[in-house]
Amino acid sequence: MPEPSTAAFEAEVARSLRSLEADSSVPALDPIGDPAGAARALSAEGDGALLLLRAGPELGAPQRDKEARFGPAPRDPVWLRIERGTSALRLAPLRLEGAAGGAGGAGEGAAEPRDAVRVEVIAEQRPCCAAPTCTRERTHVAAWLALAAPARSPGPARATAAQRLLVAEAQDLEPARAEALVEAVAAPLAAALRVPLETARGTEPPGAIAPRPLPEPAPAPALAAAALARFAMRSEGELLVLRDHASQGPRGSATRNAVIGAALLVAALALWIQVMRSASAGDTGIAIGVGSAAALLSLAGYAFLGVARFSSRYAARSAPVASFGPGRFVVAPWVSRTGAIDLRPEGRLGAAISAGEVHGVRVQPRGDRFAVEIETDHGPIDALLTDREDVARYWRDAMDRAVAAIRHPGGPSAKQRLRARSQAQQPAAAS
Repeated sequence: MPEPSTAAFEAEVARSLRSLEADSSVPALDPIGDPAGAARALSAEGDGALLLLRAGPELGAPQRDKEARFGPAPRDPVWLRIERGTSALRLAPLRLEGAAGGAGGAGEGAAEPRDAVRVEVIAEQRPCCAAPTCTRERTHVAAWLALAAPARSPGPARATAAQRLLVAEAQDLEPARAEALVEAVAAPLAAALRVPLETARGTEPPGAIAPRPLPEPAPAPALAAAALARFAMRSEGELLVLRDHASQGPRGSATRNAVIGAALLVAALALWIQVMRSASAGDTGIAIGVGSAAALLSLAGYAFLGVARFSSRYAARSAPVASFGPGRFVVAPWVSRTGAIDLRPEGRLGAAISAGEVHGVRVQPRGDRFAVEIETDHGPIDALLTDREDVARYWRDAMDRAVAAIRHPGGPSAKQRLRARSQAQQPAAAS
């Protein structure tokens, strides 16, 4: 898979972190990608300690066009700078372009002070998988950090400026397991911010939030903010989506496709001129042969320009790496022009694959890079490519948890049993 240049993205991330007066090498918490690590870091004692945490803004409603249905349009994550013992925090976008958000925090989109109001834990039921005979349901649990409206918003506008941020989520066939994992993050976060924790059991005041058991096993060390920034995972509708925020998606190839299309049309024009000359000279055979080549080049050029036109209108600033839905996953899913995930079970690499057909997720070297490879009944699939082994291992663990969360319980599927039976019959037929 092509590896986009990340220099500009890394500079924008560093600029955003500077607006929070944080360095790119500071460890950052990602409770969605690594809930166990975030839970342990948040549970550490000591008022006044600073924490850098990544969260996700609320998304809109799913979209529909004439031919397909898509998930909600994606939004970049945000950085939160939290100080233990106070509800006051600072919020900054994942990245800042241009000169915005300098060291002093001034500028459009720079870090702004906000106040936390509460942490809400909300559960909902979702289908187990896409099998028509499956009646099971998974419990999806999400923790949201509710923020007060910005103080700088005057009058009635303040009521609309309040927002929630997704700080943790999990899904499981056993509701207690999903709730325990999310509350292991939500409870210490609410305690650190001195805000109430709201769950299905009621509201716990800041001074009475009971500690939750920490997840096992012990997590790997937290990634630095610069290393964590590029990839992010979160739910988009009913899909769990891993995105590459350093990639421009289809827009990254728009210029190349336009140049190729223009070159093909120029070559086609030269051939059409030759067709007219040959026809005028009475060389019918040559005219037909050259005309066929000219038609093919014209069609190819038009196709490249059409792809470039679609790519140039791609509005999202990220590209999906993989999506994990009820019972199956897709690597390199199709997207709309807004970057929303196509909800049909297929992508650029083919049809969706059942989570039950996954044998494991591993890190494999690819020259001087590292790939996160999903091993399936259909062979290995490279889902993610990065320069750093620790980043690859981090997202290997996250994807492994995602596959486990969507897998239908039980033994081999009917397709797997049929495949095993067929493979067992082949040696017998050969003998």
